[in-house]
Amino acid sequence: MRGRFLLLCLFTLNLAVLQNAQEFNGDTPSSELDKLVDSIGWSFLQGEYNKLGYKETKIDGEKQVDEIAGKIGRRMIEVDNALRKLKEAVEEDQLSSTDVPQDCCMDGDYEESIRFRTQVSEHHLCYSKPDSANQKDLRFPSNNVLSAMKSNLGVKHLQFQYIANGSGLFINYPATKLTDCDTYDPRFRPFYVSTTTFFPRDVVVALDISNSMRGEKLNEARRAVLTVMETLSVKDRFGVVVFNDEAKTLDGCYENQLVPATSTTKKKFKDFLSSQSGDGGADFGAALRKAFMYFKANSSVEGNGRDQILLFLTGGENIKGSPLEIIRDENEALQNRVVIHTFGIGTELGIAERELLTNMAEQTMNNNSYGHVKIGKPVFLENLNSLREAMGTYYDYFSVPISTHPTYTQPYKDFFTNEKIITGCLPFAMSGAFSGVVCADILLSKMVAEILYIKQEEFSYAFIIDGGKRTIVHPLLPDPRDVKAKDQDINNIYNFETSGDVSQIIDSMKKGSKGQKNLVTSIIEGRGEKYLDGSTKITLKAVYYWTPIVAPGSNLSLCIVVEQNNTVADIDFTPQPSSGDFLYHRWDLNQWPAPFCRHFNRYATQAKSTVKLTPDAFNEAYSYTGVKETEVRVKQYKDYLSGDLFTNPGLKASAVKSIRLTYPIEKFWTTISRKEAPYLVWRYVATRDGVMRNYPGIRLTNDYDYKLRPWYHRTVAQKLLNVVSAPYEDSWGAGKIISLTKTVSTRGATHEKKIEAILGTDLSIYYFNQLLEDKYPICANKTSYNCIVIDNSGFLVMHPHFIETKSLKGQVHIAYLEGRISRSLIKKGIMYRQPCRDTGNKKDQFTYRVKLGGTELNGIVDSEEGYQLRPVSGSNVFLILKQKHKNDEDKCCHVEYFRDPSSVQCGAGQCTCLCYTDLSFNECKNQYAIMGGFVPCNSQLPTLRSVSTPEEDLVSNLPTCFPTNCACRKTERECFRTSGCSWCTSDTHGNLVDGFCDLKELCPYQQCLKDECSGKCCGSECNSPPPPPEPGFYIGVSVGAGLFVIVLIIVVVLIIRKQRNRGTDDTYLDPTFDNQICNDKEDYNTMPNYYVADLSAHSEESINTNTS
Repeated sequence: MRGRFLLLCLFTLNLAVLQNAQEFNGDTPSSELDKLVDSIGWSFLQGEYNKLGYKETKIDGEKQVDEIAGKIGRRMIEVDNALRKLKEAVEEDQLSSTDVPQDCCMDGDYEESIRFRTQVSEHHLCYSKPDSANQKDLRFPSNNVLSAMKSNLGVKHLQFQYIANGSGLFINYPATKLTDCDTYDPRFRPFYVSTTTFFPRDVVVALDISNSMRGEKLNEARRAVLTVMETLSVKDRFGVVVFNDEAKTLDGCYENQLVPATSTTKKKFKDFLSSQSGDGGADFGAALRKAFMYFKANSSVEGNGRDQILLFLTGGENIKGSPLEIIRDENEALQNRVVIHTFGIGTELGIAERELLTNMAEQTMNNNSYGHVKIGKPVFLENLNSLREAMGTYYDYFSVPISTHPTYTQPYKDFFTNEKIITGCLPFAMSGAFSGVVCADILLSKMVAEILYIKQEEFSYAFIIDGGKRTIVHPLLPDPRDVKAKDQDINNIYNFETSGDVSQIIDSMKKGSKGQKNLVTSIIEGRGEKYLDGSTKITLKAVYYWTPIVAPGSNLSLCIVVEQNNTVADIDFTPQPSSGDFLYHRWDLNQWPAPFCRHFNRYATQAKSTVKLTPDAFNEAYSYTGVKETEVRVKQYKDYLSGDLFTNPGLKASAVKSIRLTYPIEKFWTTISRKEAPYLVWRYVATRDGVMRNYPGIRLTNDYDYKLRPWYHRTVAQKLLNVVSAPYEDSWGAGKIISLTKTVSTRGATHEKKIEAILGTDLSIYYFNQLLEDKYPICANKTSYNCIVIDNSGFLVMHPHFIETKSLKGQVHIAYLEGRISRSLIKKGIMYRQPCRDTGNKKDQFTYRVKLGGTELNGIVDSEEGYQLRPVSGSNVFLILKQKHKNDEDKCCHVEYFRDPSSVQCGAGQCTCLCYTDLSFNECKNQYAIMGGFVPCNSQLPTLRSVSTPEEDLVSNLPTCFPTNCACRKTERECFRTSGCSWCTSDTHGNLVDGFCDLKELCPYQQCLKDECSGKCCGSECNSPPPPPEPGFYIGVSVGAGLFVIVLIIVVVLIIRKQRNRGTDDTYLDPTFDNQICNDKEDYNTMPNYYVADLSAHSEESINTNTS
């Protein structure tokens, strides 16, 4: 009876709360986010910057474009000088040595190189050769050539150097182990072939597929045609005609035009050739007419500036007509521009067939009065193994011009670095004739470093194109440092420059002219991850400044786009050095102060913050990347910053100021923040000048650059807001966390002020969840309600899914879990899809935006769907309170939430996954059907080739960085108030246990990792246990507790009735009323009084940190 009465009272209490609900709004979490950013010192640091004076300097765009073009040009001149030195050494040496060097295909005595990103020997060169090359006939470079290669290492942006000759011999320096040695032939590579002409090529292959070509002949012929195709670059064009009784081509747009040699077109040709089989006779005339049709279709003015080559391959006899007359008529109409090389294969060719193929190559019936007849080569092969080499070297060695200027390839992916490189080559001669090439790879990221590290407040962006309007570097192209990016064939500048009047600028750049022009343009600003957060289009009044990059072999032009009247804000104050203001992050290169500690799985010092310098901190950014740091170099940084060294080791003046201006926050972190906010996982500040300060002090990867991270771009795109991230797995062992970041600005007054730094912290998702339930107790009512937080891209920041699952594989969009709410938000126009053109993938990519407007600025209440949404002012997030329904499993998207959106095709309806739709693309012209009225996507943030240093041995016996005292925290709320603790609710098998607090590393995701899964004693509890109380004690406690609950319920009901008499509140949910009844108010930014004192340093902390 008593039990029924208690249930009735509890039901009455819940009903009373719902009927007397107060307003559910975002003011409370807004206030809490302000407290959180202040707990890491935002108000403190912003106040420090507010005290500073700034000197505004207007950008001189013309001067800047000349300076940057000059630097890039000088680097290209250095490449030219290095190639000339190597060429002279080779021509003097004549590759006369019989001493066989290291074999590139064999293991050698190699050492890991930061510069070359692989194991090399800088003391040796190595060689490889194709199977077709005879080892006995090979000659190798002498030590003089090796010395020239070694001296070229002084050119820091050079990578591998190599020599390739007409026999297929390949000499590589530094020596390293190569792959695919048996099949690799440098003569078939674009870097080699590009040196054999000054012009791009139009190449047509006419391939006999008659009865005479059946079997192995056709197989080898296919392989040879594919080899020809691989010699071509994207600036070349290609066509294939197959013939027997009739001539055929690929259908569609391939039928009547030559196409650029892209990855797409090459695959189409490969599939087309694979589908052919030998049958019928061979009509040479039909093949020639179809082949010349290609040249005629492309015989515009452009055709005069291109080499036009026909490769005719047959294994039998002509069945009708006069091929020589067709060649005469067709080629004379083209001013005899086409050169014909013929290839007769097999043993069936008779004297007449050989004579015909010879006359076809020599074009014996053509008249020079129509234009100079270019004599081709007839080649006859009985050994089919030689066909690939013969066709792959279709260029005529004896007519190759020995250029005095290097040729450069288009950017492509390097095998070793996985970064973008270009290759520069010079041909060398022996006995007065072309004999091969000397080449060097150039890291694109180093050659154009100034463009990659342009500061936001100085320039909008910059780009480089070549004389064919092909884009070499542009912010919307994949970053050349990205080790995961694929080679991109779609590089016409009009895919990235979409403003109407920009064509005048591009035409001027193509001609190598210099100029400037005012233009209203649009820039694309990334909001974080390309396929998740999307981008923002910003229209601005800009000035375009352009100039040619002057260097031997260069046809490049640089353009810088600057906002009109843009200025640089320099701090008009030089802070004095302070003792200890600079502790470099490399514990292996400088002495860290004790006490040392273990912050999750990272070796750390809790005494200091550590500083990481990115390339932005240096006057010459490219000189910092790919260079091994040493103790000497780190000591130079420290001595210069302390005033003990007067020679600047290359640091920008603004970076030095940032190091000193951010130093005072270290004291805030180590005292106030450490004491009052132990729930914070990391604390960090990143300045615009390449300075990052972290606490606790830790080591970052050598190439870590925060400007390439989503949190940085997300914060910059939403400056002045508290920016909260979707949860993710911390790679350093802190479990599921969210990031909170905010910009620090010049005087922090208006949106026009420049960003000086970004301050950030990470916190456990469990802490964030506890904070939400504490401030909105109805969120703890899991049976009836869900409290959800989303960001303005629609990604879930807080959701029961995150608490219920062990780990996260990626960010989760609301459309994947909350279909009912998603459809409602889309229907109301609050959440909508934002498209952009994913240029390289030929797709329209869709992301979401969430935005309140008009009368809905304070949020919405949807009684029909049972939820309300409120903006959290001053932030990028929204708070949702959802009343549970039976159909809550309804979703908009039924694929895994962690699927890459670029691989998910959009379905029907407005509420879909993050997805794409295909775009109409003309692969034969390598351009989109529609070239106007679109917004390009921002580029994917690059993945760098980071190498982490293992720290397990360093941290194994260290104490935690912050006192955890987990066993003394007896409630879930108390447990999550420190970053190192976790509330354990299940054992290793997933069975529920009585909740207790333990170290997060022992109980991640609230599940024990060890078989022993029970609470530990705390303090005096660890002494001998007291005798158990008498049974009467339990009876008395139970009765007393029951009476107390009854009295409490009666009091509450009386209070509610009294409130009803004063008036009613029709808002249907109450975020705080329950808290007034059942809980003491708790401040999540105040430490509980049971917190233990700081840990002292242990004996294990005396680690020799100078060990490399």
